[in-house]
Parts: sequence; C-alpha cells; structure tokens
Amino acid sequence: MRRGGRLDYTRTHAVSTRWLLVLGSDAGSGEPVETALAALRVLGKVEALTPSRRFQDDDGTGRWFTNRLVRLETGAGRDGLREALRAVEQRIGRSEQSDAVVIDIDLLACDADGAGWRLDQHAVEKAEHRRPHVVALLAEAGIAFE
Repeated sequence: MRRGGRLDYTRTHAVSTRWLLVLGSDAGSGEPVETALAALRVLGKVEALTPSRRFQDDDGTGRWFTNRLVRLETGAGRDGLREALRAVEQRIGRSEQSDAVVIDIDLLACDADGAGWRLDQHAVEKAEHRRPHVVALLAEAGIAFE
C-alpha cells in the first residue's frame, strides 16, 4: 500500500486472525474429523489443540460424536470463513436432508488482535461454549472463557 507517495511496508501483508473451531462427527470412525482437519489446511495454518475424543451428545438422543478442538490462523474474515467452513462440510458429506452429522464445524471464538479469545456471537447464542464436550475440550487445551 502506498502512503504519501511511499510504500508502507507495515501494511503489505495480509492480517491473520486466529479462530477456535470445534469439529464433530457422528460417523462410527473419526475419519470425517481427520478429513476436515486436512481440508482446513487450505484455508490457513491449522493446529490441533486436542486429540479426537468421543462424547455422548447432550441432546438426549444417545448418539456418540467424535470431537476435536483446533485453531485456524487465516486471513479470511468471519463471514468468508463461515462460508468456507460450510463448503468444507458439504464436500465431506454434510446434508441438511439427513439426521446424520457426517461433519460439523463450529466457529467458537476468535483472537483478531492477540488480546485473547472472544466467543463468536453465534456460539454465544447457541451456548456452544457451555456444552459438555466443548467444556471438556477447552479444559484439555487450557482455554477458559469468563
């Protein structure tokens, strides 16, 4: 970018934001979660913060899910990232016409400026951060929200 006729080197690189994502699948194996983890690498730098863990869903259905907490660092903004995550889910086999959850990728929180994790508004509305499997994954990763 040019500022006052000179190149401003502080603004020539893309700004990255760190995002906390919860990956989940009710498939019998953890393969869809691993496939999603690999697909996310196209969007930016991915770090698995926990291994895959099996949890019984808290919705009363008795289904078991494989879940994993990951951090994604990307230049994508929130809306663009949500769209990209939906596309990854669809490529792996997520369908609105089925009760099966082949893959679910929830955007939990962001750290845009290095000041710490802030819950995503949608996650707050759904109380995602209070669900037992998310609480357990966050504790394992050493992440706490007020």
